[in-house]
Amino acid sequence: MTPGVAIIGLAVALVCAFAGQAIGRWKGYPGAGFAIGLLLGVFGLVILALMPETEAVKAARMQGQYEAQVAAAQRQYEIQAEAARRAGYPFPPQPPPGPWQPYQDWQPPNP
Repeated sequence: MTPGVAIIGLAVALVCAFAGQAIGRWKGYPGAGFAIGLLLGVFGLVILALMPETEAVKAARMQGQYEAQVAAAQRQYEIQAEAARRAGYPFPPQPPPGPWQPYQDWQPPNP
């Protein structure tokens, strides 16, 4: 084997190792991804792509989606508050002034 072929082989192995680490980090196995990519090359990358995600990665993704939904709801609330303020309404709606008076003509049903 010539030195040029060995250098190309080493470069391909390192590229596969770092690609395996990137795929493994995305799936929750960064160290294993590096090792599998280094040892098995392109076949290792295929194996890593087919591996399932860890529960920690799934939980972190769900937490991120939840936080994004909360932020979107907060932005929507702020938009509605600004629209109500510009229209002349207090936001959030204020209770009517004075004590609440129940309807006077109401009678309980006779059994």
